[in-house]
Amino acid sequence: PAPARPAARPAPPPRPATAPGEDLFERVPEEPQAGQAWAEAPVEEYSPAWAARFMERWAGGQRMAGEHSAPGAAAAGAGAGAGGQGFLPGDPAAQGMLLEALHHLLEHSRQLRGGAEQAAGTIQQAQGQQRPLTQREMLSVLSLLQATPTATLRAAIGDQHESLSQRLKSEVLANASQLGVDPASTRLDPKDEDAIDLVGMLFDVLLDERDLADRPRELIGRLVVPFVKVALLDRRMFVQKTHPARRLLNALAEACEGNQGESAAERTLLAKVEEIIERLVAEFNENLSIFMTLEEEFREFLEQHRRRVEITERRAAEIQRGQERLEQARQRAQQELAARVEGLELPRAISEFLHNAWQHHVTLALLREGDAGAAFVEAMALADGVLDEVAEARRHVVGKPWLQAWQPALLKVLASVGLHGDAASAAIAAMGDTLQAVAAARPELEKALPELPAVALPQPAPVENSPVDLAGLDEAQGFDKADVDYIRGLPVGTWLDFIDKDGRVQPGKLSWISPISQRLLFVNRRGVRFCVASAEELAAMVRLGRLRMHVADEGAFDAAMQGVIERLDSVVAARGSATLH
Repeated sequence: PAPARPAARPAPPPRPATAPGEDLFERVPEEPQAGQAWAEAPVEEYSPAWAARFMERWAGGQRMAGEHSAPGAAAAGAGAGAGGQGFLPGDPAAQGMLLEALHHLLEHSRQLRGGAEQAAGTIQQAQGQQRPLTQREMLSVLSLLQATPTATLRAAIGDQHESLSQRLKSEVLANASQLGVDPASTRLDPKDEDAIDLVGMLFDVLLDERDLADRPRELIGRLVVPFVKVALLDRRMFVQKTHPARRLLNALAEACEGNQGESAAERTLLAKVEEIIERLVAEFNENLSIFMTLEEEFREFLEQHRRRVEITERRAAEIQRGQERLEQARQRAQQELAARVEGLELPRAISEFLHNAWQHHVTLALLREGDAGAAFVEAMALADGVLDEVAEARRHVVGKPWLQAWQPALLKVLASVGLHGDAASAAIAAMGDTLQAVAAARPELEKALPELPAVALPQPAPVENSPVDLAGLDEAQGFDKADVDYIRGLPVGTWLDFIDKDGRVQPGKLSWISPISQRLLFVNRRGVRFCVASAEELAAMVRLGRLRMHVADEGAFDAAMQGVIERLDSVVAARGSATLH
């Protein structure tokens, strides 16, 4: 299937002049913290951007149209002109005006789409001989489709190129025969057609523009028919933010978006989504209280999921911190050894000891206690002492009890790699004999170091393949210094949108900033490590158009409604030349 397109995002409000670096990183509302994504804002603080913009535009259009406006639309325009700027869905009058305005926009778009047939008079003549289906008949047909969706309806849900609203209307009329109704003698009531159009287009936008994989897309698609029934029973769903049906849809869509079922937590979440949807399909008749019941149950489950996400996120940061500390310790041990042996040609036994057992011991000492710990200080003294004895041997000092003063320290290092007792004594003796051979200028008498236990130097834990391709994103790629400075100032908790080469968008949350490397760790919505990158690499992504500030929308329902309005506008603007989806 075609990749999910990024959701249409409303443009952020204008900002005052800002410092360099903010041109590409708009200051926008941050994504809610884990768990808060499911929470609702207080009613008095909520004003959906799509509703306010739609009412303002509608009011302007009605003022320009003047006497050509329909009486109801003119009233809606006047109301929106008076209060569209501060439209609040909690106001019943505003809700009524918005529904009226939506009705006229839908009616207008249908007239444009059916213009040729209307001109021929075929539809008007047919409608004159048809009666509208009653609401009871509509609900009965929809209940049949809810229980057993037809193959053509299921196919339409999986097809980005077919209009769900058109398919739904065809299915309702075609299946009316199961109730003993002659489809040729019936038609849809305009208000019922509004409900089907709005729900069909809303799910078209949601399924097309959200990051929904195959199974999540199928699950969300099963909600189409139940939501048509809700729209017939209570049209306030489109304008009332606290409506339980839209709250449930927001929560289910949020749980499905970007969920590939790759982890146990993701699979558990999808299984709960499927359980909730199956119960809704099986139990929803005409009582809307089931939406509230299921939404409350799902929210409780999400609270548990939120705690699991927080634990996963903390683990991701701990793993990254451990990896960077380990890498830092390894590099420090290598640097300390390189500074001491650079330019020296050491006897083989001494070289093997320093490059293996000693370097391993120093790495562990740094991890456990840091460079101020006694183990690290003793190890540095041991390396200096052993190298001093090598220098003495090369001056042909004869008869010295080699390494005797360093035996306790040597035993500690060898013990750290698993060499104890006689085996450790044999290793020290081999190094002593080697130094004696160097002092006597008898290289043939040098002893090989006994085989050490198979203890490799610590390596960083393997990192999963990142979905973000950072190859080549360095200074050679080019970046804006102002963007680097801006990225370094981002607070933990900030969300950014990562855009892949196919245009798919995945939000990532800044979860941790390394005090060692200054790299930034991002996690996805499930708290899983998503990207670890330097500020310079991220700034290079900005220049390539692969990174931007994340604009948190007002939930899947409102984001989809904004898309519905835009698609309806495009039909009206094109005078029927565009196909409505």
